[in-house]
Order: sequence, then structure tokens, then C-alpha cells
Amino acid sequence: MPIKQLPVELANQIAAGEVVERPASIVKELVENALDAKASELVIDIESGGAKRIRIRDNGVGIPRDELALALSRHATSKIADIDDLEAITSLGFRGEALASISSVSRLRLVSKPAEQSAAWQAWSEGKDMQVRIEPASHPDGTTVDIQDVFYNTPARRKFLRTDKTEFGHIDEVIKRIALSRWDIDITLNHNGKRVRYYPAVSEHDQLHWRRRLAKVCGSGFAQDALYFQQHAHDIHIEGWLAAPEQCRHQGDVQYSFVNGRMMKDKLINHAIRQAYDSFLTAERVPTFAIYLTVPADQVDVNVHPAKHEVRFHQQRQVHDFVLNTVKQLLLGQHQEDTNSASDRVEDATQQPRHLYQTGGSKKHVTSNPSVRDYSAHAQSNTANRSRLGASILPNAVELTVDARQWRIVDVFHGRFALIRRDEQPAWLDLVNVQRRLLEPQLKQQYQQGMAGQPLLVEQKINLSETEWTKKQVSQYSSELAQSGVSFYWQGASLIVTQVPSMLRRKHIASSVLSLLEQCKLSDQAIIDFLADAAVDTMLSKSQADYWCQQWQTQLDSTPTLLQQIKVPEANET
Repeated sequence: MPIKQLPVELANQIAAGEVVERPASIVKELVENALDAKASELVIDIESGGAKRIRIRDNGVGIPRDELALALSRHATSKIADIDDLEAITSLGFRGEALASISSVSRLRLVSKPAEQSAAWQAWSEGKDMQVRIEPASHPDGTTVDIQDVFYNTPARRKFLRTDKTEFGHIDEVIKRIALSRWDIDITLNHNGKRVRYYPAVSEHDQLHWRRRLAKVCGSGFAQDALYFQQHAHDIHIEGWLAAPEQCRHQGDVQYSFVNGRMMKDKLINHAIRQAYDSFLTAERVPTFAIYLTVPADQVDVNVHPAKHEVRFHQQRQVHDFVLNTVKQLLLGQHQEDTNSASDRVEDATQQPRHLYQTGGSKKHVTSNPSVRDYSAHAQSNTANRSRLGASILPNAVELTVDARQWRIVDVFHGRFALIRRDEQPAWLDLVNVQRRLLEPQLKQQYQQGMAGQPLLVEQKINLSETEWTKKQVSQYSSELAQSGVSFYWQGASLIVTQVPSMLRRKHIASSVLSLLEQCKLSDQAIIDFLADAAVDTMLSKSQADYWCQQWQTQLDSTPTLLQQIKVPEANET
């Protein structure tokens, strides 16, 4: 077969195979174009998972009438002009292929009006002949791109599309990443005429407002408990949120990384984070994070993949080690804080006894400037940032000295049983029941006085129509709930929970409140028992176990019922 020039239509469809993998790819490209156009509001309308229709409206700068046809041609872009621009790309788009590729496999309508233009104009293009028709239109300032019948002219590609639910799930994930990368953008996502997501713009640059959007994207549990950090090194900056190892998820659905504001699935960054978490995670958990890496534009190549999923750093080893060391030091600092928390809490309780449920929230903020280690030293002395139950609830706790007459920890099994020894005598100590014996009297006293709940970052809605409870039944136990530290209000027949006692904040709020209601039916003692069960830590480290072992000896007089002696075999001497 002789060599010949490919027709434009065929060349565009080949390019579309690289850029347009599925409807979510179209959404990503068009949203990035809108962001480059300085849009502050986005409305995304999806029908049938994107296969039938994708419409994206923005309030950006718009496209002039005489550039509409050019915008739909290949290698036409306003982002770069020469080879020097390619060396330091700051925009999300730059290849000039997206609109041409999309129009080659769909029916496309582009409507736009710049503010300085008196009227709007629209451009029509279809994959069959790709001829662009320009017509007048009615449209506010900004741009709308309307895509219909994706892959209608490429049946082989269309048959590989999954169900509408699956395809929309991929679109939803793209919008989540956009919402995390651009806090200042107001985003609405509709599917089949129904609003599915709404991310209001965050104008205030503070953690509280960031965490509200973070909760909408990653879940309230991650947003409430994740550790926020910042770190600088030379001309590289990293910041974001990390979940503590014990709070990491069992699936990798919250693993977000961004480079210079661009959403990424970068192998180098992910490898560095996995390596940092490696020694802290159990086999069934995976790293959970949202991090933002900023490097000089001329030190990163974004022209690696047509879909721009990956980048290549000029100093790959330096970036990898920077991410690895930053994350690892934070986790080490957190681990060290947990290890020393028992003795720190004893000192705090001795100096200033306080109400059990008036401690600060579990959110932590680290500014690692000039170094992460500076924070670790500071955090260990700042007990206001700690909310784990421990010695702080024991007003009569004292510093202990260990001598040969006391039981000592040998090891911990399953996080709740301690192998201990005194002289040559070994035994098992039930750490869970040790905690219960110590916590219950404190909880009983607090309950009688009225517990102070901790506000939730995101209010939790409980639809009673999906439960066995009625509004009237719940109202009967409103005083018991208030006494337990639970605050709520009514929204129709739904219960909106605004605060709960601290031991329930790390639990599933809705199910915990419903379980607490069940205890309210029984007795005050049942409520106290339930809260004690929630407060008990069933995955103790060795240092935490050592603390509770000492408390068992000093506060509970080495209660023998919590101990199981181990018979040591007699040595056969010859």
C-alpha cells in the first residue's frame, strides 16, 4: 500500500482514540477549557451516563465569533504560541486537540459570547463531514459546549461503553477531582435532569471552609480527622491532608494528587506515598490522602500523555524523596505522639483536670515550615489537639514508677490482651475490661452532670422513614440524648444531628445515634454501658497497654478478676 496523507476526518478520529476514552474524558477536557477561560461557575448536565448528552456551561471569557470555527480545528489553541511556552506550561489545556477530537466522534454545538461582544454565536459540527456552521444564538456571557450522541459514528468504540451508572460514576469522579483542585469554583452536576452534586465556591482561604468541601468529596470522616500539613524545600512545596494509618480506608477511593493544580494519577507520587505508609499500615488498608504538589513550571513536563494523566519531573529522584520524607516524618511524628500520649495526658490531667468531653476536636493542622520535625516536638506538648480517650479522663491519675514488684508489659496481642510478667510469673491481662472499669465511673459522673458533646463538621441527617423510629418516639428520649451530649433538630421527619459525645465522632454517626436511642429505652445504666463500649480502645499499642497496665495496678489495686495466670512448666533438671 502506497504512503499517502490521511484525510482530516480520519486523523481526528485517531486522535480522538487517545483523548476521548469515554464520556468522562470529554467532561475532563471541557471543564479544563472552562477553567482556563477563567470561569467561576460551572454547570454540567449529563444524560444517560454521558453517552446521550454532555452539556457544560461556564461564565468564562468566551470565544469571539471569528474564532469559533478555528476552535474546532486540530492544533488550534490560545494557551501556547511557541516552543518556549511548551517548556513552562501553566494552563490545564494546551494541545489544541480536544474540541476537534470530540467533534469527530459526536454531534457538537459550541455557543459563546465574550463580554465585549454584543451578541452570541454558535458553531455546529458533526463527525460525518466535520464542516463547521456558524449561526447567531442567544446566550449570556460565557460558553456552552453541548455534546450529543458520543461515538455515534464509531460503533466499535460505542459498544465498549459500560452501563449509564458506571459511565456516570467516572464522570462524578472527574468532577470530584476538579472540586478538590479548584476551591474557588462553583460547580453543579446534574444527571438526567436531577442535581446530583453541588460544590459551592469557597471564597475564604481557611481550613474550616476547605474541610467542608473536602467532606463533600471525600466523606465527613476523612474531613474531620485527616491531618493537614505544609512543607517547603527549595522551590518545591507540598500541602494537603493525610489520614492516620488506623483511619486509612480499605479501598483506594480517596487517593487524590495534584501537580500545579492539575489532577494526576502519577506513578512516582503514588509510589512515594505508598512507601512512606508501608511500615504503618496493616495489609487490608491503603494510603488515604489528598495532596497538592507545586513545582516550577519549567521543572515538570506535562506533555507526556494525550489525556494529560501523567507528568514527568526533571528531578524525579528529588521529588520522590521529598514526598516520601515529608509524609514519612509526619506519620512518624504522629506515631510518636500516640506513643507518648499516655504520659502527656497524665501530666495534663494532674495539672488541670477538665471535663471529659470539652477537649478539642480531632482535626490537626501542621505547618511544616521550616521543618516537619518542628511540628512533631510542638504537637507532643500541645494536648489541646488530642481527643483520644486516655489518662485525661482520670482526675486522680499520677505519675508511676516501675519497680520489680510491679507487673510489666511483655507484648500485646490483638490490641486488647497484654502478656505481662512480675518477677518470673507471666499472666494475661484483659486491657478492654481494665479500660471499662476505669471509664464507667467517670462516664457515670459525667452523664449525671450532663455531657458536653462535640460539634460535627458536617451535620448528619437520619431519615426516620428508613428506620423503625418515629418522630414521636425519638422526642420521648430527647432529654436522655441531650444528657448524653447529642444535639439535634428536626427537618420534617428527619433528624439532623449537630453534635455527639467525643467517643462517637469516629463511629458511623447515624447508626451510633440509633443504637444510643435503643439504650434510652432500657435504662441510664444501659446508656453508660453503651458509651463505655464506644470509648474503649480495642487496638492498643504496646505503650498504651503499658499505661493501662499501670492504671490497673494503681487505680484498681491489681484486680485479680481481670488477670489470668499462666502456669509455667517446671524445668526438668538432670
